[in-house]
Amino acid sequence: MPVFIVGFARSGTTLCQRLVCEHLGLPTLPETHFFERLYKYHPSDRFISSQGARGLLRELSEYLPLDLGNFRDLLAMEPVRIRELFLRIVAEQLGSRNQALRGRWLEKTPLHALHAPRIAKMFSRAQFICMVRNPEMAFASRRELNEPGKGWGEAWRPIEALCTEWRGLMKSMREFDERQPGRLLYVRLEDLSARPGRELGRISRFLQLQSDDAQGEVDEEMLLHPTEIWKADALKPADSDIANRAGRSQLDPYDRWRVQTLLAPEMKTFKYLDPQVTAPEMDPLHRKLIESLDWYMNPRY
Repeated sequence: MPVFIVGFARSGTTLCQRLVCEHLGLPTLPETHFFERLYKYHPSDRFISSQGARGLLRELSEYLPLDLGNFRDLLAMEPVRIRELFLRIVAEQLGSRNQALRGRWLEKTPLHALHAPRIAKMFSRAQFICMVRNPEMAFASRRELNEPGKGWGEAWRPIEALCTEWRGLMKSMREFDERQPGRLLYVRLEDLSARPGRELGRISRFLQLQSDDAQGEVDEEMLLHPTEIWKADALKPADSDIANRAGRSQLDPYDRWRVQTLLAPEMKTFKYLDPQVTAPEMDPLHRKLIESLDWYMNPRY
């Protein structure tokens, strides 16, 4: 029965992955991005063409250690079962086909949140942990990674675009939770970093696993790809300074106000709403520009 850790990028998914593996003893693997990239190869329900499977494997092999020779038997089929293809990739990373097919293991790709319905249909007993972080902090972290040499090459985007992405992901999670209750647990990074013991207790009860502090450390290569230097904080002891970005850049007053305004309902739900954040002073032209931007962002228009 697999466990999937998902969430908005820079929300503590890697820290959660490490702590769950260390204290609950689940084997894990680096981010696969499998379901995130699958749509590009035109899947049909449970199947993908052999040609599409080859293309997907070639793309994933750019950052996952995959021996494509081990997939010859699958690729000889037409079409290829998506579940079997994914499990073969998991087996390669875990080093055990039996573990992949019959055991419990943990996969963490943040944007698999958007594909939870497909994953849940494919794995009827799969469980999901959704990491949540104050969007102000998550967005500040994303902005920091826009600097040359610090991230994965993401282009700068206005704060409104990040708000739309965050809201869309959380909406997907909410709808999934409503349709399949009991399969999703929300964990706030602020709580996990400040009180890891308590939050790991919640996670262990959700997964019905015994927590054991003596499991030992997880190998770094099972958590990070070699190029993911921006995730170094996830290897440090849990600390509230990580979640709050102590000593690091924060959003400017305008961006903070926009986040608090555009995401107010969700911020209230997760106890991030800050009534002390007010609109910065703006001249009439800037106010008109923001009103126009909000009109175009409204899905009704």
